[in-house]
Amino acid sequence: MGLSYVSYWLAHLLALIAGYSLAVLTGTIRFIGHLQIADVRLASVTTATALAAALAYGMAMVLARRRLLLAWLGVAGLLASAIWITVAPSTKQWRPGVLEVTAIDVGQGDSLLIVTPEGKTILLDSGGFGGQSHSDFDVGEEVVSPYLWSRGIRYLDAVAISHPHSDHIGGMRSVIGNFRPREFWYGLDSPTPEFTELAATARAFGVTFRPRAAGESFDFGGVHFRVLNPQPGTVATNRDQDDESMVLHLQYGGTSALLVGDSHKRIEEIMEGEDPQANLLKIGHHGSATSSSPEFLRAVSPQFAVVSAGYYNLFHHPRADVMKRFADLQVRTYRTDLAGAVTFYLDGTTVSARPALR
Repeated sequence: MGLSYVSYWLAHLLALIAGYSLAVLTGTIRFIGHLQIADVRLASVTTATALAAALAYGMAMVLARRRLLLAWLGVAGLLASAIWITVAPSTKQWRPGVLEVTAIDVGQGDSLLIVTPEGKTILLDSGGFGGQSHSDFDVGEEVVSPYLWSRGIRYLDAVAISHPHSDHIGGMRSVIGNFRPREFWYGLDSPTPEFTELAATARAFGVTFRPRAAGESFDFGGVHFRVLNPQPGTVATNRDQDDESMVLHLQYGGTSALLVGDSHKRIEEIMEGEDPQANLLKIGHHGSATSSSPEFLRAVSPQFAVVSAGYYNLFHHPRADVMKRFADLQVRTYRTDLAGAVTFYLDGTTVSARPALR
């Protein structure tokens, strides 16, 4: 700027040098960031591991003031502790021979962790902010991922979405980046920008796409899955996304679970003829009056039910009249807004529930 008062050409030359230098710096940052070589996600470490790392860090600081050899020993110890934390296998918390379904507390949204009897892990939905709500808070990064890490989970075998509403898929892009799933399960190719962005993220990480439709059945991790919705031939729209929800029926031995997404009564009527009986029901549409018809509940005949809703949410979910239907049928019903995350264990014979807040 000073030279510009003396000579335009000298100032222009220095500006070019500065501009190209800045372009090289920012380009290098973008290149390294794209490689994600500094983006290391870790499961929660044990207390012993954390104390050992802190001790190594303290020793490195003390030895740095000693002789050069001791300083290098301190650095080596610090490096060894970093490698230990990064590559040491974390213990995945699961029960072999038991099907687990956990409703993660993501507020006014849905997110279910499924762990099969063989240890396969599936995340169905990932929470997010629904409707016209906008926030920089990433539920997938700040809520779902820390929960999975706390369980010692570092990779997912599959991620799935019931339907592409933002309160169900808002956090899934972060989950895919953090846990590198092998498969992506979904019902319909939605035309929404949210689904398009999610699909692009899945492709970028090499995830295999697995579209599902009613009538399909398959075994995964020792569990038999049946798909009850969306109906074959359904064309995705922006208007009826709730009724396009992918509905999964999980069977393990003599126990079963029905995960209905946000399906409304119209889809419930179709499912009534598809043998929807299940010990555990994930309540549809956060307990709104659009779902959980008395006829459907009689067809499912659940022993347990869980509803995911935000504390004091604006929609007043779950509705009192809907909860009364479950109470009248003596269904043990849990709410994430009151109990936090709730885990259900299906061992093939019986079902038990374990809420986070007891």
